[in-house]
Amino acid sequence: MGLFDLFKKKSECKPTNTSGSDIVSSPQPELIEDNKQENKYDNRKEYNISVNESIDKKRLYELITVLVEYVTPKKIQAYQYKSGENYRYYPKRLPEAFEEEIRESNKRIHFALDGDEFHFLIKKERLDKCIRIILSLKYSLPDELFEKIEKFIIDEAIMASESDYKDEIKQNSKSIYTLENGKETEDPKGGRIIGFRVEPISSDYHSYPGYRFISYGYELGAFYRMWYGKGSYEILDRNALRNFPCYENIVLNNDVTRITLYDDISNYDKKDNRDKQMDFRKELRIDEIASELKKKEAEERKNNSDPEINIQEGNFEHGGVRLIQTYLKDGEIAHRSEADSVEERELDENGNELFSIIKEL
Repeated sequence: MGLFDLFKKKSECKPTNTSGSDIVSSPQPELIEDNKQENKYDNRKEYNISVNESIDKKRLYELITVLVEYVTPKKIQAYQYKSGENYRYYPKRLPEAFEEEIRESNKRIHFALDGDEFHFLIKKERLDKCIRIILSLKYSLPDELFEKIEKFIIDEAIMASESDYKDEIKQNSKSIYTLENGKETEDPKGGRIIGFRVEPISSDYHSYPGYRFISYGYELGAFYRMWYGKGSYEILDRNALRNFPCYENIVLNNDVTRITLYDDISNYDKKDNRDKQMDFRKELRIDEIASELKKKEAEERKNNSDPEINIQEGNFEHGGVRLIQTYLKDGEIAHRSEADSVEERELDENGNELFSIIKEL
């Protein structure tokens, strides 16, 4: 077993003050009275699903069409659609926005739907090896919807989890917002809230039993219920997964392992259940594996932001359409931050070199 070999608050945009605009924004916190802010996410369960980045995008769209059979979206947002603003949802906008956002050329993906009973997000960062699907749903929605979500997980997911939304916030918030009257409210999505003071909850939030480690689009941790598909066994030990003692541990279709840590999703704060979460993390080496993944991701991010070779396309001084910059230190290839010179080569459309120079930095 190894690590690869051993082994998108979604952005809120301000509305344009143009008459007739259909851009939608959330009310400012100071305009929300009593317990409305707290109750917005009461009685929800959250699914976090990681699927292969090469998934047939039609399958993602099918999941969305299933969802909107049971819930009514109010807002729609995609980074590549109409400047990434939040817009009122109309059915005709669904395929338009989805197609714009999910194109293969897009290195980052952020597609969101929001309504009174749910929140849905498809997200992928540039270095991710997975596409993440984050879905929170009211418990009161029909059971058949939850069954269809599980079918999608079994058919498509590398890994997935189900948890109580309030517990998810409690275990993964790094700060709280304190109101002027001293009342505290947890921050569900991050970002600055006007009129609130930010205070840290704990510097050791990784130690929370339900903390979610995210790296390369994989989401590792210990949650009420988890599914592990074929792709997950490249990261986690399948035998250790299937031998872990808990409330439910079964094998489903498509070689999927489903683990339910304890009997009731709402009993997350019971000591025995918290202990079971920590036992799972230790037995599966979750913290160690997540740490290795994060180190590898950080190094890859550093190399991408601090390249040895940079390639640009355009129209350059000596007639080239491609400029290749190779960074050097003492005549050897080096990262840009360490280089003492750069070799610049212009190439024509056939790849022939038109010009070359070495410049000192």
